[in-house]
Amino acid sequence: MPPPNHERLFVDLIFRSSRKYPNWDPEVAVAVGDYGRITQGTRGLAFWKKNRGIFLKEGNIYKEGLAQSYDIPEAIEHGASSTEGITWITSKNARDISLEASVAGQTPALVQCGVKAAFKFMSGRGAVLAMDNDTISTIDPPGKLRRLLAEPTMKGLVVVSEVHRCASYARFLSTQSGATVAMGLSVEPPIVNVAAASVDAKWVHSSNAGNFKAKVNKSGKRAFYPLFRLVALTDNDVASGLRGELDQDPPLPDANPPWDPIEETEEDLVMDPKEKRYSELDFILPG
Repeated sequence: MPPPNHERLFVDLIFRSSRKYPNWDPEVAVAVGDYGRITQGTRGLAFWKKNRGIFLKEGNIYKEGLAQSYDIPEAIEHGASSTEGITWITSKNARDISLEASVAGQTPALVQCGVKAAFKFMSGRGAVLAMDNDTISTIDPPGKLRRLLAEPTMKGLVVVSEVHRCASYARFLSTQSGATVAMGLSVEPPIVNVAAASVDAKWVHSSNAGNFKAKVNKSGKRAFYPLFRLVALTDNDVASGLRGELDQDPPLPDANPPWDPIEETEEDLVMDPKEKRYSELDFILPG
């Protein structure tokens, strides 16, 4: 198995830029209202070999009737009927660059991509998450969760307040400092006079110096869950007695990963040659 710090680094980079958690394995379903714990990682030498930060699902507030008991509204899905194209989420060190002919020459398939983008990571390693025609399901307002989370039985728990869902995604984590990557989605035009329920599409990228994974649901079903938001109450919120009793529920703070921002070493930059085929899931979401 490859060193899991590649996986954790991707989570760290995307969270720092979006305040949302990327799902290393987007095939694993995440639903608004899921609740559980983020296990506390252990600091120190070789911390990634010890207990790591993992979101462990314990239940769902809608399925268990908690939402109704605490007057929490049903989740609303936005963008279900729209065709907005690709949503790009990048690490803070990424800069948009032009897709030069040299890059297209190295990866000719990029020329055929209807939607594509290129990024330069200005310092250190970088990350990109792309979601095609994604929807966002949210609890509106998320502050409605405050009274539930303030209950003693919910102490230390986090709740999924927002989920991105899509039919196609791609993710990339560079394994070299200052790398450049171009990514795009190539969709084959439908065959004339042939009825087809599937779409022939594939993700293309230009860099071999990275961990790349992409999936397309050919039926067009939004079956992937690449990004979600976790919210929680801080100890200060609970101590102040602020339980959503105001006229308007104030926003809840995002749940932070239980580790300091990752600082890379030369060892971190070494990629196991099998990493592209095998990975270890940081976010375990049991059914």
